[in-house]
Amino acid sequence: MLIDWNDTLVLGDDRIDLEHRDMAATINRFLEVLESGASRDEICDVAFTLGEQVTQHFNNEVELMEATDYPGAAAHQREHKMLMGELGTFLRRVGQEDDRELLKVAGFIESWFVTHVATADAKFVKFLTEETQHEAPLPASW
Repeated sequence: MLIDWNDTLVLGDDRIDLEHRDMAATINRFLEVLESGASRDEICDVAFTLGEQVTQHFNNEVELMEATDYPGAAAHQREHKMLMGELGTFLRRVGQEDDRELLKVAGFIESWFVTHVATADAKFVKFLTEETQHEAPLPASW
């Protein structure tokens, strides 16, 4: 199922929302290339683009959490670590698995993404907007 980018996924921090929107588009692109019967090279390219986006986004969030002393950082980062483990396994297998297996993993990633944005990331953005009452310092990588 494709991610429908809508107001429920917009959290109110432009930096985070932009990265989320880009990742959602790449997840959708991955699902589309799998379903269209694209070449293995194209499937791998999109998968590795997603891996790079997720890694950069998680690094950016960690920097922002550290810069703002976010009290939920440890739990949030545990979720990131869990997904990175799954994503790493997925990326190692993307060139070897059949498309049905890849669709299952992509479905997991899509579901995890939507849930993580709506819960853990929403809590973090709420902290940024309500608790700090100011624009958090922008990490160098943003």
